[in-house]
Amino acid sequence: MISGRSNSLSPIGTFTQLVGGRKQSAVCYGTFTKDIPDINFRLRVSIVEHEGDFPAHGHEYSELGVVLGGRAIHILPGHDHPLETGDVFVIHGQSWHGFHAARQLKLCNIMFDPLQFFGSQRQLETMIGWQALFELGPRAKPPMQKKERLQLAMPELTFTTERIMAMQEDYEKRPDGWQASLYGQFLILVTFLCRIYGRKTKEQTTPLLRFARVISHIQDNLHEPLHLPVLAQLAHISVRQFQREFQRVYHTTPVNFIRQLRLREACERLKNPDGDITGIAVDLGYSSVSFFSKQFKLATGLAPSAYRSRRLEEVEKQSRHKLMIESLGKSHRGLGDKNRKPDSKSL
Repeated sequence: MISGRSNSLSPIGTFTQLVGGRKQSAVCYGTFTKDIPDINFRLRVSIVEHEGDFPAHGHEYSELGVVLGGRAIHILPGHDHPLETGDVFVIHGQSWHGFHAARQLKLCNIMFDPLQFFGSQRQLETMIGWQALFELGPRAKPPMQKKERLQLAMPELTFTTERIMAMQEDYEKRPDGWQASLYGQFLILVTFLCRIYGRKTKEQTTPLLRFARVISHIQDNLHEPLHLPVLAQLAHISVRQFQREFQRVYHTTPVNFIRQLRLREACERLKNPDGDITGIAVDLGYSSVSFFSKQFKLATGLAPSAYRSRRLEEVEKQSRHKLMIESLGKSHRGLGDKNRKPDSKSL
């Protein structure tokens, strides 16, 4: 049965998970609450094995999958395709997938909240490989051709496997600083995969990979005027066809897409209390501060200065709340120490 959204009370299915080198049965629910319960660090690293079929399902989080061994048929909306050793795929929360006829399929599943881990990583979005792997690949309709998908060569898979094993060790043993280490290793792995995919896009001329180059160009040149004929030329299609294909993939026009990216970047920069609003407008390619302010207010309902003030208030409130929680935790631990009976063997 295909499910676009998971019910936290109903498990999707069971699978074999490798923990500490041992196999154990595990259950997938597809929800943050059940699968990644820590709201402050929504990332989970699992090495899993599948045999036979695993039902098509959706989940709230995103998933980065790397095939470490075996094979299966990957079931996706409207199509399916073979999975083999070295294949890499990304499934976002709004989609669904499953596996059919798996034979000794061994996967690394990295489940994560994309807003929490990539929300501030603007540099990743300028990478051609990022656009192909994390944006265009999961959106692709019709499905990607085999030569468009990312498959790692053996040296690349070896490096990737080493990174995955180091991440899994941190996730399972949780030594001091494990979250910072895991976050850093995750970004290293993602950057490596995007670089590999980026090199592949330069060797291929398929429509999807050409579009990846276009979006990367847009992300990297938000501060410059961006003209449709130039973008269409990068995609090797006419302006009219470019507009049509862009609308089909992103459900908006190129002009609106660029405007949204610039306003999102402005929101990020306004979090800095020392940032100059005029400088932000100029850096993002706006012809005047007044035009920038008008566009910003239309999109957010607030003038840039008011948006900044509200954001700073929210940050201060969150900081006070965090300090209060930490203080209550220390007080609770202190009471526990006072109420604990002394050890008769202690001096």
